[in-house]
Amino acid sequence: MLLSSRIPHSKPLAAGSRVQAPRPAARLVSVQANASLRTLLDDASGAGLGKVRFIVLGDGAILESVNDWGSVRYNEVPNRGLLATIASADKSFECHITLSKVKEVRFAKSKAKAGDYDIYATRFYGEDGKVMLSTILHGSQGAYDPAAVQAWTSLASKYGDSVTF
Repeated sequence: MLLSSRIPHSKPLAAGSRVQAPRPAARLVSVQANASLRTLLDDASGAGLGKVRFIVLGDGAILESVNDWGSVRYNEVPNRGLLATIASADKSFECHITLSKVKEVRFAKSKAKAGDYDIYATRFYGEDGKVMLSTILHGSQGAYDPAAVQAWTSLASKYGDSVTF
């Protein structure tokens, strides 16, 4: 967002005079400067992302699960810190994120490896620079809910390509 302020003239101009007022200095106000991971998660929760594929890569295993990105709740856990939980109503799906472990979130729109459609991914990176969690809009061969694409695009516009914490 670009903000500017007008600088008033200190003395009146003579009739017929044309003096160009100095251009006000513009300053770039970035949402990232004040962004917290909790704010980003709350914004994602309220955005209406719909069905999302949650992907966790482990050492020798990959876990993928599809669930609605619904509400997020927070719990302070001894020896772990603040945990964010995204869960299904029946708790058959739960995703827990230790907020202190996330150092960066990146929004990336890219072409699918197989097929002519876009992928809308949000990736959470840890201290080591490795992806801890990826969330990708879910749709068969790029058939996404248009509202979900708009929600993801709005989040990516608000936070930019990358947010560090």
